[in-house]
Amino acid sequence: MSEQITLDRWIFRIGGGAAILGSLFAAVGNLLHPITPRDDPQGVAQVIAQSEHWTLIHLIIVLGILLMLAGLIAIRHSIKDGLPEALARLGVYAATIGVTVGLITVILDGVAAKQLAGQWAMALESEKPIALAMVSANETINFALAGLFNMSFAGVPFILFGLAVAFSNAYPRWLGWTAAAAGSGSIGAGLVQALTGEPTMASLILTIIGPTVISLWLLVMGILMLRKAARPARQAEAAPDVGHNQDSKVQVH
Repeated sequence: MSEQITLDRWIFRIGGGAAILGSLFAAVGNLLHPITPRDDPQGVAQVIAQSEHWTLIHLIIVLGILLMLAGLIAIRHSIKDGLPEALARLGVYAATIGVTVGLITVILDGVAAKQLAGQWAMALESEKPIALAMVSANETINFALAGLFNMSFAGVPFILFGLAVAFSNAYPRWLGWTAAAAGSGSIGAGLVQALTGEPTMASLILTIIGPTVISLWLLVMGILMLRKAARPARQAEAAPDVGHNQDSKVQVH
C-alpha cells in the first residue's frame, strides 16, 4: 500500500508540474507567434522570413504540447473506477493521436515554412513566383492539419477528460464541464476550417477561446495534482500511528 501511495505521489508531482509548464509554454509560444496577414501570400512569406525567432517559438510550442500530454496522463491516473476512468483512458488515447497531429502541424509551420520563406526571400526575381507558390502550398497543408489538430487534441480529448472529471469525485465538477465546453468549441473551430478551407472570423475566435481555456484548465488541474501529491504522504504517516493505537488497545483489554 505504501509503495502505491509513493508511486501516486510521484505521478502527481511529475504530472502536475508537466501540466503547469506545458500550459505556460503553449500559452507563451502562442502569444509570441507573429501575426501573419490574411489573403496575402507574399506578406505571409515576408513575415516568416523576417522573423528571427520563428523556429524557436514553434519549438517552445512543441515542448508545451508534449508536457500537456504528460499532464493529461497524470490526470487519467488520478481518476479511478467506472465510467470516469474509462472516459479518462479514452481521453489519453485521443490525446496521443492529437499530439502526433499537432507535432507534424507545428514542425511544418515552424521549420518547413521558415526554410521555404527563406528560399523565397533569397530567390531571383524570376524564381520568386515558384518559391512563393511553395510557401503557399505549405501554408495550405498546415492550415488543413491545424483544423484536424483542433479537433483531435484541443477538442475530443478535453471533452472526454471534462466528462471524466465531471462524473468523478476527484476534482470539482465545474472544472469538468468547463473543459468539455472548451473542447466542443475547438471541434467547432476545426469543422469551420475544414468546411471553408480558409481562416474565417468564426474559426479565429474559436481557435483563440478554446486553446486559451484548456491551457488555463490544465494549469489549474496541475496545481490540484500537486496538492494531491501531498495528501498521500500525510495519510501514509498517519496510518502506522492508527495501527499502533489499535494494537495498544487490544493489549490493554
